[in-house]
Amino acid sequence: MQFFSAVYSSLSSKALLQLVKSCYTIEDAAAISFLKRGFNDTYLITSGQKKIQDKNNGIKFILRVYKYNWRSLESIIAELKLLNYLNENKISVSFPIKDNQEKYIQTIDAPEGPRYAVLFSFAEGEPVRKLTPEQSFLLGAETGLIHSLTRDKSFGETAHNYDIETQFNITLSVLKPILTNHPEQYNYLLQLKDNFIKKFKTIDKSELKMGVCHGDLQAENFHLSLENKFTFFDFDFFGTGCLVYDIGVFMWYDHKNKTEEILQAFLKGYQLHEKLSETEIKLIPYFSTLRALFQMTLYCKINDGAQLPLWPAQQAADFIKKVNKWELQHKLF
Repeated sequence: MQFFSAVYSSLSSKALLQLVKSCYTIEDAAAISFLKRGFNDTYLITSGQKKIQDKNNGIKFILRVYKYNWRSLESIIAELKLLNYLNENKISVSFPIKDNQEKYIQTIDAPEGPRYAVLFSFAEGEPVRKLTPEQSFLLGAETGLIHSLTRDKSFGETAHNYDIETQFNITLSVLKPILTNHPEQYNYLLQLKDNFIKKFKTIDKSELKMGVCHGDLQAENFHLSLENKFTFFDFDFFGTGCLVYDIGVFMWYDHKNKTEEILQAFLKGYQLHEKLSETEIKLIPYFSTLRALFQMTLYCKINDGAQLPLWPAQQAADFIKKVNKWELQHKLF
């Protein structure tokens, strides 16, 4: 009997653990837990070894198995170069770990095609759902430090290009067939693109610092330790663009619960390391809008009815109404 083809398989945790044990120096007593399925599959590896300074916990690692055809091998290599660069410069990030053959990437022959797996250090601490002003200041400072280190640098092929016209073109091409019965929302996106293009043509590009963006600066992607140390992880959306895009991302997520005090604390911390021009500060809500459209486009692209259930057209239309509300609230045009 021939194998039936697949588009997204659930890999055996037991087999993945055996793969890790065969490639890395890790105890037989190590265990694996499936944490979540997102744009990639994430697993927790717990070694039987004990830390000297913490005898109650085993050493932890994160195994990420990239979805088939989601990221190119070249962009994964660039991501790992970025993480190693940040780690070498004393930024607290979840960094890749070499195997016994000095390799970072394992290739898995999955039913749908080759999938790549990387073992990362564990980000100590806990997620912070609601930041205090002091924590927001510290997060801003760490973000500013990352940007100061990556400004005008290239690490190879990035996962995304956060150029405004590119992002709008992708959004429009993905949403056009979905919004067939919602012409008002689609026409709004067309007008929004024109407004953005006209707005950014009036801006002196020398006032916008460029570099590598984390791309997904939200509470799910950083932990805070008891010592008030932030550790960043999941650079799956890293890309090239205006650095202030990351601040726009931070502003957009959970914006209803982020007071002006929280936002100002973040900006104050950020500017300890990376000064923002007046133009960049004014443009932050615009990049929040761009992030919202990027987020919605990805949902619709992934939930395509083949790999995951369709994202309902009405839900996409309602999301666009939220974007419109944000635009009006911040008086973008």
